[in-house]
Amino acid sequence: MSALGSAYDKIYSALCGRHPNVRPWHFQWLAGKDLYRDLKRVLPCMQGRVLDVGCGNKPYEGWLGKTTSVVGVDLFPGPRVDVQIVPGKPWPLGTGEFDVVLCTQVLEHVQDFQHVLAELDRTLKPEGNLVLTIPFAYNVHDAHDYRRFSAQGVHQLFADRYEIVELKGQGGVGSTVGVLVLNWIDTTLNLSKVGRLLKGLGLPLWVLFSALVNLWGWTADCLDHTQSFYSNVILVARKRCA
Repeated sequence: MSALGSAYDKIYSALCGRHPNVRPWHFQWLAGKDLYRDLKRVLPCMQGRVLDVGCGNKPYEGWLGKTTSVVGVDLFPGPRVDVQIVPGKPWPLGTGEFDVVLCTQVLEHVQDFQHVLAELDRTLKPEGNLVLTIPFAYNVHDAHDYRRFSAQGVHQLFADRYEIVELKGQGGVGSTVGVLVLNWIDTTLNLSKVGRLLKGLGLPLWVLFSALVNLWGWTADCLDHTQSFYSNVILVARKRCA
């Protein structure tokens, strides 16, 4: 990242916040508002030994309940990554070792999908809790972006081995449309030096425009009772005894 890009990110983060604490004028606010709300409600109830899959910098650790430990696994090394895993290889963790498995916005990126599902199940103890989120309607946002799931698709993946405690779509037509529009503008501007320059010079206008789109999206979500235009899915499930 260039020095100008790094300076922009610092200024933008100071004005608009950073994941998972973004402000309503952040261009990603619509993408996270329901995700963060539900995780803040669900995670304090989770106790014991927690496995955070695709942990990054463990952004949700502070929202968890009385945990004895939070073990983070990821493909990539980092200061908060406890165990680095290799695609297709067994995770160096014990069977039934964890009371909770947390996997947020990760499954769309994994190449070894069935293997990851098997390892999630293996490392979670019987009657342990799985908390999982995955996008349903969202733009391609990574070189490794392979899939999307509806709530019905998530149910099909887990209902045979888990008791479904909660399964629902997050957001509505406002969030779905709003975040796609804002992400399209941001992505388009980032394609060229001129676009990035305009983005930097027009930062106050970009923040104001994002706030207006977010307000519209929030309002449209409140009016959308179809439950068909959500952008994300959350699952809370309890593993059945064998």
